[in-house]
Amino acid sequence: MHYLALIAGKLILVLLKIIGRNGGSLPGKIAVKICPILLKYFKYPQKTILVTGTNGKTSTANLIYQSFEKAGHKTVSNSRGDNIINGIVSLLIKNSSLGFKINADVLVLEVDELTLAKNLPYINASDIVITNFFRDQLDRVGEMETIILKIQNSLLDYHGRLYLNEDDPNVNRFAHFVKNAEIITFGVEKVPHSKEQSEDAKEGRFCPVCGNELIHDYYQYSHIGKYHCISCDFSSDLPDFTAENINYAQKSFDLVSKSNKICTLHYNLSATYHIYNLVAASCVCITNKVDEKAIDDVFSHFYLGIGRMETIEVKNKKILLNLVKNPAGANEILKYIGDEKGNKSLIFLLNDNFADGKDISWIWDVNFEYMGKLDNVILTGTRAYEIATRVKFASICENIKVEKNIDKCIDTLLNFDTKLYVISTYTGLFDIRKKIVEKGK
Repeated sequence: MHYLALIAGKLILVLLKIIGRNGGSLPGKIAVKICPILLKYFKYPQKTILVTGTNGKTSTANLIYQSFEKAGHKTVSNSRGDNIINGIVSLLIKNSSLGFKINADVLVLEVDELTLAKNLPYINASDIVITNFFRDQLDRVGEMETIILKIQNSLLDYHGRLYLNEDDPNVNRFAHFVKNAEIITFGVEKVPHSKEQSEDAKEGRFCPVCGNELIHDYYQYSHIGKYHCISCDFSSDLPDFTAENINYAQKSFDLVSKSNKICTLHYNLSATYHIYNLVAASCVCITNKVDEKAIDDVFSHFYLGIGRMETIEVKNKKILLNLVKNPAGANEILKYIGDEKGNKSLIFLLNDNFADGKDISWIWDVNFEYMGKLDNVILTGTRAYEIATRVKFASICENIKVEKNIDKCIDTLLNFDTKLYVISTYTGLFDIRKKIVEKGK
């Protein structure tokens, strides 16, 4: 059945190309229907790198992919973020021979957490990166502890390299339970805006080894930081790779391995949570002997992508567009907006489609107060009234408006003589972005 599934997928790709479609995840969807374990039959490159976690996996995977490609490796990746089973299988069908051999020296895959837990036994991975874990899409994935345990169990027989965020206790725990893998850890040194207390929802409050309370020496953001258990020896130690001497003005940091400087890397991003993606990607690349100059060149010119701190110019005005999907990511974006000077107006689009997660209770764990006072807030999306209620409770704006028509939302926003921001959940992002871009033509 696996040969039939592969041929069916390739035929669908050809047909879609004839009618001018790029294919998307349809070939994979049909192929997986025919053979649910099709991933098992592909012949993976010696360097097959998987990146998973709640936040940052798209950026981290793309940084790794582009660095290998810049260094001259023939590399294949799902760089658009199609990270569930149908999208991944479509990518492999497109880039494989009829004998299931992947036509690449390096394969870099961003993988959804649930997809990884279910399908890891079928993928011959050399390297796996775990960025962080936060509560996300509870109705699809379940509680955070549930998905962590599923991934942990899937890794028990894994013998490759496992890169773990030392500063996230929910990730660092894998070093205690996954015994067959080669563990490589990464982290970020204490920075000027690290805090001894955190107002964010903290998922890493208890020790994953003994269940007692974790004490944080400081927080970088959310529950990410330096910590130790009050009852056992579980703690954050010196990582194998650390970002040190971070210069936010010059946008550079030193990549250090156990107090030995490896190189200085420059970047084109803004916040501390981006530094974690950079150091995760750099330690994978350095471990796999990617040229340091190639890494630095990619990092210094890296574009985050659609809806990730994306600035769009419309009628001589600039709109900052951001995707949100959970409290941790949303809080960091709201902090950024709060730190901006001047008057501000915002569109917040909240949908509850399947890809967004039907459960929107997470908006009550978002600290909208981080933005400070706003001049205008426009709420839209399938759950516009719920997000309007949340914003009203935050007491951050007196001029709050609900408008279901996206075009009217954008037109209203563009009439304001303030700094302009748009925040959207996943299924609304591409539509509102398209409409914003069209208004700029």
